[in-house]
Amino acid sequence: MLQEQELEAYRRAGKLLAEVRERIRPMVRVGESLVRIAEEAERLIQEKGAKPAFPCNVSLNEVAAHYSPPADDPTVIREGDLVKVDLGAHLDGYIADTAFTVATDEEGEKLKEAAERALEAAIAAVKPGAELGEVGKAVEEAARAAGLKPVANLTGHSLSRWTLHAGLTIPNTHVRTGQRLEVGQVVALEPFVTGGAGYVEDTKEVLIFRYLRERPVRLRMTRELLRDLKKTYNGLPFAERWLAKRMSKLRLRLTLRELVETGALWPYHVLVERSGKKVAQAEHTVLVTEGGCEILTA
Repeated sequence: MLQEQELEAYRRAGKLLAEVRERIRPMVRVGESLVRIAEEAERLIQEKGAKPAFPCNVSLNEVAAHYSPPADDPTVIREGDLVKVDLGAHLDGYIADTAFTVATDEEGEKLKEAAERALEAAIAAVKPGAELGEVGKAVEEAARAAGLKPVANLTGHSLSRWTLHAGLTIPNTHVRTGQRLEVGQVVALEPFVTGGAGYVEDTKEVLIFRYLRERPVRLRMTRELLRDLKKTYNGLPFAERWLAKRMSKLRLRLTLRELVETGALWPYHVLVERSGKKVAQAEHTVLVTEGGCEILTA
């Protein structure tokens, strides 16, 4: 069970992240740049005395997750785009995670509303003793009621101090996991819905990384970068964009690639919907309570 000071840290992280989310939401409009949205979200998190728990993701259309725009990204939102914004904050390692979708056309609005209803259904299914698959069943039924599919290989997850994915996987489909929710657990409920195949695939593009372990590397500059990544982010994900001032873009990408190949860093590949159809997302962090759950990012 979490101690009262730990619960309070999660609540404070959730509250400030919800405030940042609502400050960012009006920015997500036609003509706005993806990198400006991401950087403003991260700036606001720090302004409130927290730190980003991971790079702000701003993903368009069939891109479902792990797209945190690089520093020189020229992409702006266009009419017809479906925009997912996924952001996280932590206070001394206590993490909150939330996401929302903004639609710019009627098709996108249907997807957005379905993701939000799926999130509401997931929240309603959370209670002590609930099998995780029952939460997934609620998400899947809500998505299919709208004539859509959940993305089967994207899931919610439990959170613990300094750990974004802390052991529990919360499915978005009706599968048996053998795991049940317990009072005091902090979980991120994260439905994704689509009119496509309902699966995502890796692309070759990687813009987000996570420190894994020390590994032997040849260049002094690379060794120093690896030590700094360990110290600065303590195992939480970071963006290529956050390192853009350290070295040239080419040198940075070669260095990060070397660290991935040696097993020092974990790469988060940009994920796209298998059939190329648009994806919507909604997410809240919740605390499992005796009576159900408390939404920390409401």
